[in-house]
Amino acid sequence: MQAIGKIGLAILLLASTPANAAPGRFTVDSKQNVQRFYGVPIDLTISGIKRLRYHVKMGQEFGEGDAHPVAWIKAKDGVEVKASFGLDGRLYYLESSSLKAVGPKGIKAGSLLSDVRAAWPTGRLLYGSEDGRFVTYSTDTNVKYVFDPDDLPPQAFDHRGAKIDVPNIRVKTVRIFAPF
Repeated sequence: MQAIGKIGLAILLLASTPANAAPGRFTVDSKQNVQRFYGVPIDLTISGIKRLRYHVKMGQEFGEGDAHPVAWIKAKDGVEVKASFGLDGRLYYLESSSLKAVGPKGIKAGSLLSDVRAAWPTGRLLYGSEDGRFVTYSTDTNVKYVFDPDDLPPQAFDHRGAKIDVPNIRVKTVRIFAPF
């Protein structure tokens, strides 16, 4: 078998890259789950933060009565990524509201709900008021898109189950969950 030249190897690598993968931004597996987001791996642990080559600021946030560790990471291309950890030190999710942060299928903060639905037609828009108001779009992968609840009419959060016409709201945050 002949050795593959540099040009042939580059062509082979480009051909094997998923069409919606953005080199340097994120990598996805065969099920379209994001494995790395702007250089930050989804299997990151608190102890692994020191191996990142990015500026990191550690802190805490409170949720469900407990303080949990978070890291604000100035990642690849200057994208700000927040890493939220469980009390066991394992990553729970990565998220970014940076306008530079492009997720799978080109969806980013500022993208319209209609763009998200077109990119992920089997996904679901979820909204309600459990533990505070929320509006998310689940993509059937480890990626979710978060919207500002204030962009929906108040009756969307009425516990009587009122149906609403959902406006074409904009993505606020790209969130990527770590595997459990």
